[in-house]
Amino acid sequence: MKSAMIFNMTSIIKKQTWLYCLIFIATSFLSTDVLAQRGNQNDDKPSKPLISQEEYNKLLMWIVDEKYENVLYKCIRYTEDDKTKKLPLPYVYMAQAYLGIHTSDDHDLREQYQADKNKALKNSLKYTSKFVKKDKEKEYYHEFTEFYEDLRKEAKNAAETEMDNLKFTKAKSYYKYLTDIDPEDPGAWLMYAAVFKKLNSKKEALENYNIARNLLLDFGGRGLSDVQTELLHYAIIYNAEFLSTIDRAEALEWLALGDDLFSGDREFEAVKRSIGG
Repeated sequence: MKSAMIFNMTSIIKKQTWLYCLIFIATSFLSTDVLAQRGNQNDDKPSKPLISQEEYNKLLMWIVDEKYENVLYKCIRYTEDDKTKKLPLPYVYMAQAYLGIHTSDDHDLREQYQADKNKALKNSLKYTSKFVKKDKEKEYYHEFTEFYEDLRKEAKNAAETEMDNLKFTKAKSYYKYLTDIDPEDPGAWLMYAAVFKKLNSKKEALENYNIARNLLLDFGGRGLSDVQTELLHYAIIYNAEFLSTIDRAEALEWLALGDDLFSGDREFEAVKRSIGG
């Protein structure tokens, strides 16, 4: 009980420290780059930012204070207003709010947003993918790497549960979102391909297997986060075991592609022995 309390306190402190750092970064970054958030410019007189730095800071503080509904109510107005709907940041704040609801211990809040049915998680993935599309030049993308990791972890766990329950169509949506958020995530593409293979969609399966294969050939595991590496480990093992029953050569190919990354790993080596690689 005591260790659990210490763990929870440590998690809270870590979360708050990260978010306060994010506020500092956002303040410094956005104050020097307000042109990206402005409307029509006047050569003689600079126009007012569409969303002020004070408004952004308020959103960040609400996230720190776990006032997620405040964030959603405010940001939905920004994302629906013609003047501000193209700005990327409101979408990522909504995504963080939905992830906070998904992981919240507040029973009423979870029930209201159907967190137990993963509706909040799916909304977090949806708004993160919209943020990535709006942030075309990746101007803000790298300011939220810790959030992405938390989101990937939740999505990975949810998708694996659906795979275990043979709910392949449901699993497919999670892997699709992960490829939208990072098109260079080989594990997400590999599992996306496996789902199509399970659903007997041969053309889509082949296309996505080729994307995953090319990413591994070009980059290996370089640049992957910890959760992305875990997903790739799971994806190679899952596909090797699955494909070994219908195409042993292809199963061995995926094991070979993962050998540099996972050679010596107990589970990886066990699968290699079982298939005969």
